[in-house]
Amino acid sequence: MKKVLISLLGVLCIVLVPSANAFAATTADVAVSATPTFVALTNDEATWAIGVVAGSTSYWWTAAGTAPDPEPFDAEDMKSTITNTGSVAEDIDIHTNNFTGGAGWTLHATVPGEDIVVLSAGITGCTNEATMLDLVDTTAQELTSDLAAAGTVKWCMLLKTGTFTDGVEKTTTVVLTASAH
Repeated sequence: MKKVLISLLGVLCIVLVPSANAFAATTADVAVSATPTFVALTNDEATWAIGVVAGSTSYWWTAAGTAPDPEPFDAEDMKSTITNTGSVAEDIDIHTNNFTGGAGWTLHATVPGEDIVVLSAGITGCTNEATMLDLVDTTAQELTSDLAAAGTVKWCMLLKTGTFTDGVEKTTTVVLTASAH
């Protein structure tokens, strides 16, 4: 009888005591996070209102309104700051169009003339005026490359006038465009 009782207790223990597998996890969580590629920029100066300009004269869009001195261009010389507000490194391109108003002004790469002007852009570190980027047409040109997320670059512009055939106000818009590097 003792043997039967021991056998019966053994069976009851097996039936009543759950196996270790019954306490094992049957699900598991995986936390997923992702940061999208987000391309964006800001520029802290939105206008350059030069006012009345004289023929055959240079006008600087810098902190002092004059040519950066000494060269190369320092951050404190620059007029505006571009900030990469995106999530990845960016290339910043720049372009514009010919000036409109009255006879208009045509953009030229190097030499102003009759209703022809030179508009150039430069960033901190430009060696001198000659290394600035000349804005000659609507084709985007790279102003700076591989600007880190939250990074900044300071920049300026230079307008060289020629001669004029009318006294009507001229305007153009300079466009900055960010793209993922």
